[in-house]
Amino acid sequence: MRKVGNMLGALSIVLADEIWAAVNDTLQTSGETASALIMLGAHPGIPIKELGRALNLSHSGAVRLVDRLEKDGIVRRREGRDARTVRLHLTPAGTKLRRSVLKQRARILERALAVLSADEVHQLGGYLDRMLRGLLTERQLGYRFCRMCEEECCVPHDCPVDAKWKELSG
Repeated sequence: MRKVGNMLGALSIVLADEIWAAVNDTLQTSGETASALIMLGAHPGIPIKELGRALNLSHSGAVRLVDRLEKDGIVRRREGRDARTVRLHLTPAGTKLRRSVLKQRARILERALAVLSADEVHQLGGYLDRMLRGLLTERQLGYRFCRMCEEECCVPHDCPVDAKWKELSG
């Protein structure tokens, strides 16, 4: 069991490093820009506070990120229910960049899965679903786990994070 856990840890780091390198090369940037694009595309109208929480940024850090993205023509702010609330939306240019980022992410994941047969990929999917559900706790739930996910793949059906959220809150 220790060896399998060790290999899982190594695989997680390799995949994370490869994904971050690919998306940051695509964007010619670093930091949380890719995660912000992915989150804003999956959750149009998310407030700055929620974006910051998902990306583990302070409020001022999230505001600086949004300021930069807005200056680059990637994000636009809209007033929320009251003047104190700002909702964030991707611009058409931001949506195009998001698609590029997700394409690069998918390329890395497809390369990792290519060594498995279709049956093995199906089995792995079941194991990963169970592992995600087993690891998530109420404290951990929220946008953070999905900050680099192509949520359209599993939402609204079969998302282990959503399923765990419903289990814990219901």
